[in-house]
Amino acid sequence: MKKILIAMMACVALAGCKDEGGDFVGVWKTNDKMAETITVTKVDGGYRAISKLGNEDMSFMDMEVKLVAESDTLLIREADKKKGLELADGKVTSHLRNASKTFTKVN
Repeated sequence: MKKILIAMMACVALAGCKDEGGDFVGVWKTNDKMAETITVTKVDGGYRAISKLGNEDMSFMDMEVKLVAESDTLLIREADKKKGLELADGKVTSHLRNASKTFTKVN
């Protein structure tokens, strides 16, 4: 009985260790006339999103935002707790700039 209880506790502990927001990590791009790329990386205590307008060689209006996981499908801004990135159907909707945009993962 003791072994079963220990095994159940281990399963519960492992289930609670899921990395919320891990599916956001990677490079995301739009197909708009004005291309935008968002690179999301894991950092201590959350995530970092770097958004670049234009192409890789000549980007402008770059922005960097620290995000924290609210759930598996939502990262919020650490500073003001507003929506940052939402994940649905394998695509990310960004609320980092004035207008929301949808991005597709490229890696």
